[in-house]
This record gives sequence, C-alpha cells and structure tokens, in this order.
Amino acid sequence: MIEIKLTVNEVNAILLALAKQPYESVAQLIEKVREQALPQVPSDEARDQRRAKLEADLVEKVVAEPVDD
Repeated sequence: MIEIKLTVNEVNAILLALAKQPYESVAQLIEKVREQALPQVPSDEARDQRRAKLEADLVEKVVAEPVDD
C-alpha cells in the first residue's frame, strides 16, 4: 500500500477522468477513493449550522401544530 497526497481539486480531476471510463471498469476504484477522501474533507460549518436550524425549526413546527384525528 502507498500513500499519495493530493489536493481536493486534483482528486476531483482524477474522479472526473475515471467517470469517463466504462462504469464496470472503474466503479470499485471510484468508491475506494470516495471512502478514503470523504473523512478528510473539512465539513462545511455554515451548511451544518443551516441544517441544524432547519431541523430545529421543523421540530418546533411539528410540536407546535395540533394533530387532527
């Protein structure tokens, strides 16, 4: 096994090149790259905050509205 350090843009370029190949030839490789890369990509804090607010708003709305039986 080897370790290669690439930028996010370089990984994306490789994935785009692989995506142009026949699916059955590259599917496992694309998935392997994805599995290893995703945990290393920094989360989008703003997106996470928006998601948390939407979830809180939804819970508040669901709890506040009476249920018709």
